[in-house]
Order: sequence, then structure tokens, then C-alpha cells
Amino acid sequence: MALEPIQIFPDLWQFTDTCNVYLLKHGDEAVAIDFGSGAWLQHLPALGIRRLAHVFLTHHHPDQCAGLQAQSPWPFDIHAPSGEERFFDPEQVARGDFDARYKGCPDTYAVLPGGIPNARYDMAGFGDFFWGAERIRFLLTPGHSANACSIIVDHAGRQVVFCGDAAHAGATIWQPYHLEWDHWTGGGALAAWEGIVRLYGVAIDALCPAHGPVVTDRPRDLLKRLARKLLTLYHSKGQISPGEPDAYLTPEIMPCGAQRLLPHLYHFGVNGYLLRSEDGQGMVIDPFSEDMPALEALLGELGDVRPTVATATHYHADHCDGIRYLRERHGCCAVLHPWVAEPLGEAAHAHVPWLPREPIVPDELWPARGEWEWRGYRFTVAPWPGQTRWHCVFMTRVDGMAVAFGGDSFQPASRWNGTGGYCAYNGSRFEDGFVASAQLIMSWKPDIVVCGHDTFYTYNPSKFRKIIRWARAAQSAVTDLCPSGNLEQDYYGVSQAAAAFFWAAAR
Repeated sequence: MALEPIQIFPDLWQFTDTCNVYLLKHGDEAVAIDFGSGAWLQHLPALGIRRLAHVFLTHHHPDQCAGLQAQSPWPFDIHAPSGEERFFDPEQVARGDFDARYKGCPDTYAVLPGGIPNARYDMAGFGDFFWGAERIRFLLTPGHSANACSIIVDHAGRQVVFCGDAAHAGATIWQPYHLEWDHWTGGGALAAWEGIVRLYGVAIDALCPAHGPVVTDRPRDLLKRLARKLLTLYHSKGQISPGEPDAYLTPEIMPCGAQRLLPHLYHFGVNGYLLRSEDGQGMVIDPFSEDMPALEALLGELGDVRPTVATATHYHADHCDGIRYLRERHGCCAVLHPWVAEPLGEAAHAHVPWLPREPIVPDELWPARGEWEWRGYRFTVAPWPGQTRWHCVFMTRVDGMAVAFGGDSFQPASRWNGTGGYCAYNGSRFEDGFVASAQLIMSWKPDIVVCGHDTFYTYNPSKFRKIIRWARAAQSAVTDLCPSGNLEQDYYGVSQAAAAFFWAAAR
């Protein structure tokens, strides 16, 4: 951090703190936009500032405001965007469930544990605030937060915009994973695009972001380019195999409600499959605890099948948390791919979404790549990263058909845009994820692919050729928004570090 003041215009300074803090002076009084660590306060006397009257926070992330916890009350008013109460107010933060390990993308990737007392939530988008005769205006520019605001002032004959993390130099976004408001849609990207288009409509002499340099050279051109990039990101969250038929198999509906796909292969509940051996043993694939009554109904109807093995395509709880039940009720042996076993064995400490509440340690591991045999079935096994990094695929012949068990990475086109979604928090990868996995399945050439969430379809290579093109375009869309151009630094690595920091603090 460089805490020496940098003068932007007369009586307007920038401090490079945990975020950029901007100080605007009138006479011997000043206001600050964002707060950072607060270390910059020591410079006020040297700048001729007798009193700091107000602090305006553009959004709730700790790098904007952590120093405000050092004292309460402060001798100035703290203003925050309307709607950010649950991320700032100590009582609401204490009641909030921000631990996303057991659910999908969190409501926020970075909130300050303990919150900030005594804030006023009076920064309403399209509203304003008078500081003496100065009209300070607020413009809703979501992205890092759904209620984030940019702040507009007239100063030294110029219109200055403090945009928080809505924009960054180079037409990029600081830590773009904050735009992933859920794990599969482009809702956050679209909201950010709308905010940038809104900001583009404003005359701007200087664009002052929360990170990176101040932009005075054609800032509206930057916003125009950023709007295009955000729209590209939004489209990348859409269909991954446009125009492909769903190609669903037509199963036999059994009296118990399960579906017979092949004479020895059954689907039950939401995610579960039962593979039956000739000698009456059963392998349960992707056991979800909520699907166990449906499995028992299927076993009751079959009458002569005993589950002995359980496995999972990936670590998400709705594909594996039934293993404990199967062990206790049926004595099943849990066999897992090493990549799938990795987060499951560290469920209490991992920082990834949709973990089961309790660790699952396998009784046996598959090879990372190779073959494995069970009761006359020879399985080919490999990593299959896509929706999440910790995903595998396995294929065997069932009743003369090559069947690939594919989990959640690649769905029929009408189901969730053809994928379980991509996001940094879920460890989704592109070239070494979706692309590599699509190429793998094209080399295997299965007859059918059976997946999670009631989906099973006929394999067609054209679907996966389209997926490869989509994945490379999606990677480009995300990379173009990274200030460093480095996905690991700006999109993956920072995301995991931020998540780990917060969840550790929250506990």
C-alpha cells in the first residue's frame, strides 16, 4: 500500500489503501469515498483538513471498509448503499448464513465478519445527498454487489465519478468472480452490463475506481468497451451446444416410479442409478440421501438385488451424501475416483460449494485414469472436470451398450443451457476442463450418456464439438475481464483465497 496522497485535481486526493480511498475537500472539511484500512487518516492535518464529515461506501466488501471496525462511534457519518444492510449491520451479519460450503454460490464472496455499526443506508441508486451546497449523486452500478453504487460529484469544473468496483482500467473488472451471483446463469454479468451502460450515459471527466489507476483519458470509451465485454460474458453463461436435440432415451416406467433404462440399469429418484450384476449384486451410482426412499422402493420391486458398492461422479452432496446410508443399511463399500475423494475427505475444511455435512472417506480408490472391474463389468475411468474440477466419468458395457456415467457437466440442451454451469467458486475449468472432457468423451464414443437430474441421452459427437467451441469462447470472455489477463490470479486463485479468508473468520 502507498499511503502518501496522490493529488488528482485541486482538493481531490487518492490513497492506495486496501482499496483506493478518495478524499474530497471543501474549505477545512472533507468527505471520503470508501475507507480501506483507515491508515490514511493520519494525513488529514497535513492536507489542511480539520474535520472529516462523511464516509461514503460504494459496496460492502472488506477491502472497502475493514478499518471502520477499529473504532465506534466515529466522529463522522458512515453512508452505505440502500439494500446492503445484511452485509454491514452487525445484527444482520450475525444472523446471516454466509457459509456457502453446503449450498451453491454464496450471497457474497467477501463480507466483513462482525459488520459495521452505525452506518446509514441512505445511498439509494438515483438519489443524492447534500454536503453543504454540494449535491453528491448516487448511481446504481451493481456487479460486485447487487446494490453497489457509483458516486458522482462536480469538482474543480469537472464531473468526477467514483465507480467502486464497477469498472477497472483496461475495460476490465477487479476480481470478476464477484459477478457470479449463482453457479450457472449470467444474472450478475447482465446486471453489471446494465450498470455500465447507465454509467456510460453520464458525462465523465475522471473515472475513479476502487482498484487500479484513475482514468481521465476518454473514460466513456473504456465503459463502452467494458459493456461489450460484459455482454459477451453474459452470453458465455448461456447455451453450450446450440441447436442440439436433447436426444433423451425413452425409459420403461416401473410401478415403483423408477425407470428401467436397460435390463440391468435403472434410474431412481433425482440423481441415482442402480447397475445390476448377473449374480444379483447392485452398484449404486450418485446416491443422494433424499433419493434413498426411491431406491428402497426399487429394491423392493426387484426383490433379488443387494447393493454392495456405491460410487459418485462428483463430490456435490446431492450425488454422494447417500453413501453413509448405504454403508449403514446395506453394508456397501464406497469406491471413489481420487479427484472426487479429495474434497469429500476434507469436507470440514474445504472451501467449495455443495459439500456434504460430514466427510466421506472411501473404502477403495479407483485409478485416476485406467480400468476397474466389478462383477463382470469392466469400467474405464478418468477425470471429467467441467461443472466442477472434482468430477470424473466412467464407462462400461451394459446389455451390449457402451454407457458413460457423466454426472452434471454436460446435460441435454434444454436442461440448464446444456451444462451444470461454470463459476470460479465451483472450480470450473475451460481448456483443461470442459474442452478436455469433451475431447475425452468423443474419443470414447459411448452409445448413451447417463447424467444427474433425470437426464439420460443418446451420444452425438456434434454436441461435444459445439461444447469445445463454446468453452474456448467462454474462457476468452472471462480472461478479457481480468485486469492481469491471468485467470489463476484474478478469477480462480483470488476467489479461493477470499473464500478461505472469510469462512475461516466467520467460524
